[in-house]
Amino acid sequence: MKPLVSIVVVGFDMARELPRTVRSFLPPYQRGVGADQIQIIIADNGSAEPVQRDWFPQDADVTVLRVDDGGVSPCRAINRAASLARGEFIGVVIDGARMATPGIVAAALEAAKVHPSAFVTTLGFHLGPKVQQVSVTEGYDRDVEDRLLEGIGWPADGYRLFEICALGESYREGAFVAPPETTFFIMSKDRFDALGGFEERFEELGGGFANYDFFERAVDDGDSPLVALIGEGTFHQLHYGATTQAGGIRRRVAADDRTLGEVYAREYESLRGRPYQRSQPQPLLVGRITHPAVRTLFFPPSA
Repeated sequence: MKPLVSIVVVGFDMARELPRTVRSFLPPYQRGVGADQIQIIIADNGSAEPVQRDWFPQDADVTVLRVDDGGVSPCRAINRAASLARGEFIGVVIDGARMATPGIVAAALEAAKVHPSAFVTTLGFHLGPKVQQVSVTEGYDRDVEDRLLEGIGWPADGYRLFEICALGESYREGAFVAPPETTFFIMSKDRFDALGGFEERFEELGGGFANYDFFERAVDDGDSPLVALIGEGTFHQLHYGATTQAGGIRRRVAADDRTLGEVYAREYESLRGRPYQRSQPQPLLVGRITHPAVRTLFFPPSA
């Protein structure tokens, strides 16, 4: 049977994190969608320990695609995995360490009905008391994170993830303002293909501004509404990634003392012929209050 949505999940050295992420995007954890409606395609972007199919539920529609020539950017792996998508809609989890709330797939598919070209997005959160770029310098580690998840009884009630999280830096203004990127989206597969997928010339560590670039191209079409889900989100598990380790994009990485963010900005400008400038269309908010913490997380008082 043809699935309704195909979800691409990109992973690199995430043996701890990927099984949780994939579980969180499949029924029965995901509510309101059938197991036959979701296809998961895992793009293993050259992990030292190759991703194994038996890490995931055997009765689910899960495919593992090994990509050995993707480089340090996820873009090529995303596009190759997307070429295997069979669904009418496609979703992308650009960071395979991101667990989801239980209604994110059903809510995104429902929200996609507002327009054939709708780009349905969500906010991103970090597990832990602060963004992980900071919390890892204050004693936060994988053991602490595992205890937090155990403390809320995950996966029994996935909305309790809102009790142990902080808004990611890209989303600090909340849901009223369009962020520069999204941690998970759903759109029609035809439109994803028409956009050309992710730009594979973004080759810097972690993809640089590739996610910003895709978001910008997806929302700059005036006929394609930006839809932001309320009450659903993704939660970043600690894996010391390119931008979520200590210092984040502010850490010095280049021989000339440039920061990671400056390296990313230079690559973007070389590819697009101009400095990056954030697009800020007015998002259409769709969703519900799924947990008491949603009000302050999605609509922070300081925003």
